[in-house]
Amino acid sequence: MRRWLTMIACLALAAPVMAQDWRTAPEFQEWRMAPEYDVSLTSFEIRPHVIRLKADEAVRLHFVNNSAQAHRFVAPAFFRTAQLRDRDRRLVRGGAVRLPPYSDETIAFIPKAGRYEVTGDNIFRRVLGMTATIVVQ
Repeated sequence: MRRWLTMIACLALAAPVMAQDWRTAPEFQEWRMAPEYDVSLTSFEIRPHVIRLKADEAVRLHFVNNSAQAHRFVAPAFFRTAQLRDRDRRLVRGGAVRLPPYSDETIAFIPKAGRYEVTGDNIFRRVLGMTATIVVQ
C-alpha cells in the first residue's frame, strides 16, 4: 500500500512539469517565432493591398478593425489551402475572418504557394476598394 501511495505522490508532483512541456514543443516554438504582419480593415479598404508571404513557412496575420462597423476578410481559396493552427480554425468560417467593430485578432497558419484574391464582405465595399491580393511564393 505504501508503494502505491508513493507512486501516486510522484505522479501528482510530476503533473505540473508535464503540463508545461507543451511550451518547449517544436510546433509551439514555430508559431511563436513566426513573423507577424498587420492587416488593417476599414470601411472601404484593406491594407496592405498586396500581402506577400513565404510558402510553407509559418506566419501570423494580425487583423485590426478600427471602424465602428464589423468587417470580414474574405479569402476562401487562401484559407482552404493554408494549414491553420488548430486554435485558429474557429476564427475562419466560410473562408473569412469576421472582426467586430474596434477589435483585433491574430491567426497563425502555413500558406501554400499561389496568388489569392481578398475582398470585403459586401459588393458595395468591394466596388469602393475593399480588396487585396495575397501573393505566396
